[in-house]
Amino acid sequence: MQSNRGQGTISKWAQDFLDANVEESQVRANANLEPDIEFNTDDLHEESAHIEKYFWGPTSLAMDKDNHLFVIDSNRHRLQVFDIQG
Repeated sequence: MQSNRGQGTISKWAQDFLDANVEESQVRANANLEPDIEFNTDDLHEESAHIEKYFWGPTSLAMDKDNHLFVIDSNRHRLQVFDIQG
């Protein structure tokens, strides 16, 4: 069994948005998207709420015939796709 907390990256559509919105892109480029926060809890959901690449609220899973795993993350409004064969 494998454990994965998420690997959110910039999609083609997000990159198109950032390319068209230079100010937004600059702010994002300067932001610390993986802050080193000390939490007073061991709740991974709380940590995930503060670190963008992690799943925050995965709500649905699906697989296709090519062994891709699709994970819907409702809180982040995104879909992540994983190749489970490597």
